Amino acid sequence: MLSATTAAPSWKQLLRYVIPAASAMVLFSLYTVIDGILVSHGVSESALTSVNISLPFINVLSGLSILLSMGASTLCAFALGRGKKKEAEEIFTQTVVVMAVLSAAITVGVLFFAEELALFLGAGPQTLENAVIYLRIVSLFSVCFILSYCLEVMVKVDDSPILATVGVAVAAVVHVGLAYVFIFHFHWGVAGSALATGLAQLCSLLVFLAYFLGKKSDLKFRRFPFRLKTLLRSLPLGVADCSIEFMLGFLTVLYNNLIFLFFGESYQTIYPVISYLSLLVFMVMQGIAQGMMPLVSVAVGKGDQKAIRFYFLRSLVLVVGAEALIVAACLLFPQNFAAVLLSPDSPLFHQAVSALRQYALSYLLAGINILLAGFFTALGHGRASCLLSLGRGFALLPLSILALSHLTGGQGIWLAALVGEGLSCLVGLVLLKRVTASPAPLPVREAESTT
Repeated sequence: MLSATTAAPSWKQLLRYVIPAASAMVLFSLYTVIDGILVSHGVSESALTSVNISLPFINVLSGLSILLSMGASTLCAFALGRGKKKEAEEIFTQTVVVMAVLSAAITVGVLFFAEELALFLGAGPQTLENAVIYLRIVSLFSVCFILSYCLEVMVKVDDSPILATVGVAVAAVVHVGLAYVFIFHFHWGVAGSALATGLAQLCSLLVFLAYFLGKKSDLKFRRFPFRLKTLLRSLPLGVADCSIEFMLGFLTVLYNNLIFLFFGESYQTIYPVISYLSLLVFMVMQGIAQGMMPLVSVAVGKGDQKAIRFYFLRSLVLVVGAEALIVAACLLFPQNFAAVLLSPDSPLFHQAVSALRQYALSYLLAGINILLAGFFTALGHGRASCLLSLGRGFALLPLSILALSHLTGGQGIWLAALVGEGLSCLVGLVLLKRVTASPAPLPVREAESTT
């Protein structure tokens, strides 16, 4: 990767990184959307609502895995770079063991308190039973969710990035195939969807385990002395990357509970139309940001201010262009998007169309916020990235949603995201001004503190 980025800044060079990154992010999320489509048309719209209510649990599993994996992979890379392979393998093995123990605890907790968890997530009398079924089955595969992503990250550290894509592709194919069979042929309903979701992650995990237990990998499992300091040191390095997963889960819980409060349980059917589309939109924007980041980071290392500006501004053009196309499509053809998950004959179809038109306006700024957070990380300003990411997802967006919902009796709930993204964008621009005003793009103290 580093040798490739020594070429002169160009659109071709940027797209060479952005297109694969965005494609991988979309692939990672697409089978979740397809699963929702199969549940909606193969079971019922109420069943889809139950699955959507339960999705924050999967967001938490993914977020925890990202939180631990990204930092551990960075520490492993540092150790390998210093020629300390044993240290890298000890960090690798410790991370896997900690994740396995954590996932076992999560499984036990959900099995005993699935109903309480479903109620907390926003389930009502019509959706509670299916939500409990989904949560209990998926929780049995918690270790697969958490470890499959961890090993996917680690194979990249082990210089096998293609295998990471293969593992994700295997999960996607297995998920969609099994969900179709379980729902349309075996008629297992929500249980079939949950089982397909878990088995897909199991297959992905087996692909990565086969690699690390085989002869091709350099990183191997080994005995290790448990070091809490190493674990705690890895956590801050994964905060920015895991924030989107936690944010999506948090906002889903918030929206489902507010919709239940102001409009009743039946109206929760509207939110999956927005949440599934938002997942794809955010992944596209995150892909553009991730494609830009290594190019900017290498330019920082070279002290090439011109290249830094070039890649940031061109990525901004891509984000704004993508946002404009997506919002235009949502405003002009909202019925087509809504019909993917809801029947046009549904009593809530027109309300879903109206909600989508309003919520889609927030996409105009969401991509800019995601890009700015990635840009700060690429420059080495981790604190600015965390402040924007966490402030956006856990303060400005939820506070805007809560405030406008209560001030308007629920009527402003779909426009609230635009307000939250707008406030986040203002924070991002202030941070951008401060970051770019620094004498050097990469603060030496901060860089040294991470090593």
